[in-house]
Amino acid sequence: MPQVTSIEPQKRRQGRFNIYVDGRFSFAADENLLAKNMLSVGKSLSEGDIERLIKENEAGKLFDASLRFLSYRPRSEKEVCDFLVKKIARSENIKFNQASQSPVISQVITRLKKQSFLNDEEFANWWVKARTGSQPKGPYVIRKELINKGVDKEIIEKAISKIKNQKDLGYKVIEKKLQSWKKLTNHKLKKKVYEHLARRGFDSKTINEVIAQIVKKV
Repeated sequence: MPQVTSIEPQKRRQGRFNIYVDGRFSFAADENLLAKNMLSVGKSLSEGDIERLIKENEAGKLFDASLRFLSYRPRSEKEVCDFLVKKIARSENIKFNQASQSPVISQVITRLKKQSFLNDEEFANWWVKARTGSQPKGPYVIRKELINKGVDKEIIEKAISKIKNQKDLGYKVIEKKLQSWKKLTNHKLKKKVYEHLARRGFDSKTINEVIAQIVKKV
């Protein structure tokens, strides 16, 4: 049976090792894979063991890549799945629809969720808060964005329901525009406000409330 003859640390990647079997390079592994499988010089490995370890190593690399992807900002489950599909397609030189069938994707997603790195409900709450911040968007736009990111509709509605006082949010959107529109007639001003807020994703009820507030101040 083949035996591990050498375990050498990689020069450029700390915490990763090259595993040699019967004097030849066989696969790479990180510290977790070494410990989990108790890999050491002299350990016997069957061909099935080696194949399994290679797959585990690939899953580990994709997990680490996902963590880097998540470090820039929170992501939805679909965003991470799409990211993994692209990584697999590029590394294996296959089409996206083929890569999307890889069982390693669900393995990585499950591990990320289990370790609380991935949670669509938390992501939706973060997205709503971010999109109602300095350059606010209305519920319609936010809802569409979250749908495109693959978030469940029930989660989306729950997150959007937390938006407080949409009229104030709408006024915040339009406030900076009022100075440049101050010479418009009431009719044209209302039209401008309505169109701008509608594009930003606010509903008719909220827009009319904002218009009423503006007209009072004119």
